[in-house]
Amino acid sequence: MKKRLDYSWVVIVLCFLTVCITLGFCSSGRTMYLTAITEALDIKRSAFSLGDTFRYVTTTVLNLFFGTLIMKFGAKRLILSGFVSLISFALVNSFAEHLILFYASSILLGIGLSWTTTSMMSYVASKWTSDKNRGTVTGAILAANGIGGAISAQVLSPIIFEEGNPFGFRNAYRLVAVILSVMFVLLLLFFKEAPKDASKNDVPLKKVRKARGGGWVGIEYSEAKKKPYFYLALICMALTGMSLQGLSGISTPHMYDVGISKPLVATIATVSSLCLTSSKFLAGFIYDKKGIKVAMNISFFASFFSLLCLVFVSNTPFGIVMAFIRVVFSAIALPLETIMLPLFASELFGNKSFAKMVGMFTAASTAGFAVGAPFANLCFDLFGNYNVAFIVFACFMIFVTVTMQFVVRSAHRDRELLELRESTEVALAL
Repeated sequence: MKKRLDYSWVVIVLCFLTVCITLGFCSSGRTMYLTAITEALDIKRSAFSLGDTFRYVTTTVLNLFFGTLIMKFGAKRLILSGFVSLISFALVNSFAEHLILFYASSILLGIGLSWTTTSMMSYVASKWTSDKNRGTVTGAILAANGIGGAISAQVLSPIIFEEGNPFGFRNAYRLVAVILSVMFVLLLLFFKEAPKDASKNDVPLKKVRKARGGGWVGIEYSEAKKKPYFYLALICMALTGMSLQGLSGISTPHMYDVGISKPLVATIATVSSLCLTSSKFLAGFIYDKKGIKVAMNISFFASFFSLLCLVFVSNTPFGIVMAFIRVVFSAIALPLETIMLPLFASELFGNKSFAKMVGMFTAASTAGFAVGAPFANLCFDLFGNYNVAFIVFACFMIFVTVTMQFVVRSAHRDRELLELRESTEVALAL
């Protein structure tokens, strides 16, 4: 027993490092490359950002088949395959001259992140941790994204924007490929599929649900899709994903555009990543203590104010203060695209259709990701800045905030009626 407990921490540390490196260096750092690559190769930002669409479409499709793939190939093979895809992504980008190669690398990035981040790490945590601490451990593993982003901002920014070298991004991608290769070797040597006494018949992700809070039996998917608020919820998830991806995908290039120095932008990005690490724990804590309405409204309002702050960011003392204030609001908002998705699924539709609803909400959110950055960069190409995009996204978040009040109220009303009917049937049976 002692050996199993000890080795579970080895696996947990490997998962933490995996999220730290994959999301921190391959995803969080992507915004730093946009300005450098488009200027060095004379590419329109809207055309370049279409790579994000390829990435998120790939991720969406693969996540739909995650359970089937992991039952057939196992966690270790998929994780290692994911790292091969990410290494290939970095190497292709380090040599790419034309958009077609950047689009191909985006597909590789989508494959890699599908098999090495949220879904996979939740599955591995369910194998190696007990019911008592699974939520805490999973949260800690996923919070590594913020730490990785903070480190990558400091490590990669000086390389990407090396003085006198417009192609510094190539060296940055090669360094990322080396870091990914080292992590691949560590996983190959030390990662284990599951504890020896684990059941081989476990259903993938059967434990992936909120660790605390008032779970309920819920309704079947066939019944849920008859509810009007089901479709309103999907629209809200898509608009939220679009707005938050636009927010995170263009905030760094926006700061470069308004004249803020690159070292200061890197510092702001580091602060942002560290704030995001804390906010993932905060979102779950608020939900446990105050419920879904308070948790979601705090995040919704934070997203609106974060977008509003970006309109006022400039290379002035006031503008720089707004850039730092924006970081705090942004960190509070971003759990809407990760931790809050399973909480919405469980709260609105319960356990019967939980797996299906998580997939649907994640797909809707990811679809929003695919549209958000290209739309924002199209606004840049048309108007010369991102302010129009920020205002449109802010309007979307007002719509989402209002609509989700109706969605939650309707779902809670149906839940109360269902529970009343069930309790009446039990009473009559007695």
